[in-house]
Amino acid sequence: MTAAMVLSPPNRQIYDGIRKEWVDALPEEIVRQKLLSHLVVDLGYPPHAIAVEKSLSELPGLKGKKVPNRRIDLLCFDSETLHPLLLIECKAVPLKEKMFAQVLGYNAFIEAPLICLANEEGFLLRWEKDLSLNSRNQLPTYEQLRRT
Repeated sequence: MTAAMVLSPPNRQIYDGIRKEWVDALPEEIVRQKLLSHLVVDLGYPPHAIAVEKSLSELPGLKGKKVPNRRIDLLCFDSETLHPLLLIECKAVPLKEKMFAQVLGYNAFIEAPLICLANEEGFLLRWEKDLSLNSRNQLPTYEQLRRT
């Protein structure tokens, strides 16, 4: 099963095709699952190269290292090298630039070239190499991001 959203109305749960489990359909989880579906189905991100709600200490390259006890929402990797490509923090509230502090803290350890805040309305993107902040409605495809 792909990351497409499947709801279980009686239980108010949603199926996470990456984690292969039912999770509570909380507002932030709905944002996360819609975004996962978009990444996999529309933008070509391989499901096996996406980490969902993992602690920093569980991530490739950070295992065994001293890192804060924090959990990321989504992290997309290069499927061949496992190099982090895109770190995403999902929100169920309007996005504000000050929210980047949280994801920037994670990225100090992860070192993904692109970081993103996402909600139902769109994205705030920041490229680490030029520190620019962009309000966009489109993420790069997997292949576009691998070529950067």
